[in-house]
Amino acid sequence: MNHFETLTYEVANKIAVITMNRPEVRNSLNQQLRIDLAAAVTEAGEDNSVRVIMITGAGKGFCAGADLGEKLPGDEEDGFITELLRNEYNPIIQSITNAPKPVISVVNGAAAGIGGAIAMACDLMAMAEDAFLYSAFGAISLIPDGGTHKALQSYLGSKKAYEMIAFSQRLTAAQCTEVGIANRVFPADSLLQDTLEWASTLTEQAPLTLRLSKKILKQTGSEDLDFCLEQEALLQNTAYRSDDFAEGAQAFFDKRKPVFQGK
Repeated sequence: MNHFETLTYEVANKIAVITMNRPEVRNSLNQQLRIDLAAAVTEAGEDNSVRVIMITGAGKGFCAGADLGEKLPGDEEDGFITELLRNEYNPIIQSITNAPKPVISVVNGAAAGIGGAIAMACDLMAMAEDAFLYSAFGAISLIPDGGTHKALQSYLGSKKAYEMIAFSQRLTAAQCTEVGIANRVFPADSLLQDTLEWASTLTEQAPLTLRLSKKILKQTGSEDLDFCLEQEALLQNTAYRSDDFAEGAQAFFDKRKPVFQGK
């Protein structure tokens, strides 16, 4: 079993529980967590003793999105963000969709930005009563990534998906259940235990059915997902290099409303 710096990895009763462990920043993704998360999901997928994978976050939130305070070499170069998405963000989504067993997102608090994409990429989702998905990209003049466009369009339809993105809206746990994004809603103080009990019933189901049906569902939408991931990676570069992103990011740190110029 690998050692992970930014998450905990535990296996018991045929369930692997992967917990993003940067609670001081609401589990926002830095480079190490991006690498660790993809590797942990892949490891659980290859472990014959594991039948169900769960992903959750330590502390008060599932994942607050990308770590905006992180500085990486080369981030001033054109195309930097495209390669970053291809090499570090998209592999997380692909590790989930490629895992030959069910992956459950266990959403406590906010699943924002790429955190929401990770939660929606999972095969099943359990949410705390006070949890929510948040598409906050517009607040800093970026676009959703991690396959968010495809996920929201498939659940909400194009117009509602666009509205959520355009207005940086939240989806509550109740709303997520209503539209089919989430499967279960549990009390916040018993979320993990309730989801473990739910997952334990899944470990008793036929593994071949779980694996083969997941494969078929993935294949019917894989071309759309792959296309979406690549388009997001390419077009995010335009947004990332814009004056408006610089303004949006600075406004975020200054805790003020950004003034966008459309360039």
